[in-house]
Amino acid sequence: MSVTDDLKNVFSGSGNGLMRIILINVIVFFIVNVVGELIRFTGNGHSLVYWLALPGDTILALTHGWTFFTYMFLHEGLMHILFNMLWLYWLGKIFVEYVGSKRLVAVYLLGGISGGILFTLTSMIFPIYFSNTILLGASAGVMAVVVAIAILLPDYMIHLVFFGGVKLKYLALASFILTSLLDISQNTGGKISHIGGALFGMIFMLQYKNGNDITKPVTAFLDWIVGLFSKRPKIKVSYSRKVNDDEYNLNQKAKQQRIDSILDKISKSGYDALTKDEKDFLFKASGKK
Repeated sequence: MSVTDDLKNVFSGSGNGLMRIILINVIVFFIVNVVGELIRFTGNGHSLVYWLALPGDTILALTHGWTFFTYMFLHEGLMHILFNMLWLYWLGKIFVEYVGSKRLVAVYLLGGISGGILFTLTSMIFPIYFSNTILLGASAGVMAVVVAIAILLPDYMIHLVFFGGVKLKYLALASFILTSLLDISQNTGGKISHIGGALFGMIFMLQYKNGNDITKPVTAFLDWIVGLFSKRPKIKVSYSRKVNDDEYNLNQKAKQQRIDSILDKISKSGYDALTKDEKDFLFKASGKK
């Protein structure tokens, strides 16, 4: 299989949303650092960073509305993107396993937008400190994913090389403090965006645990976008047995009750406490979407 085929699989309707996000970040990084720099050095207008980063100047931010989206795929250096993508990959895999790939994409995007909005609101209040700054990086979106999965699975054990087993809630808390609160005088705008992303991740998961998925409009829109580029099936599959609405609703209710029961068990005793049947059921229920 060629590289082109691999890329098509990643961006197809059955592709992994986590890998899509990582791949887009990497592609944008190389475009900005190769093509963008050539444009800048030849003197043909502003660099790509100017058009993609979220400006601290409120008026400029509002007139460049697309930057609330594009800034979260933009990085200033190799270590910047490496740290963000590794963190997203490690914690994102857990998120996909329990919550689904489509919701991960939605939480990343909405967490990033929330971070951008909080940054802009702060810029409006303190324009003297932010008017000449820009915001870029995936950190707000990544923080949303980290906080969300830590709230769902607080006692999930992560094994670190030098520290051994660490519960996810402590890992997420340490990450938030170190990257968002500690020495806020440095990279203030970035840390404000982290807080915005963390707040969205918290709100999403608290609502999700109560049966309210606030990412549905975004996942539906993304499905529509992916559908534009996906091949439609030529053969329609019909089923001889039809399930009436009442029976379907009862089945869905029973399925959701079992999922909630398993998640409660994980929260209290950890993932390893699940039986093989419970793990298989949770795996199938997630649908790997």
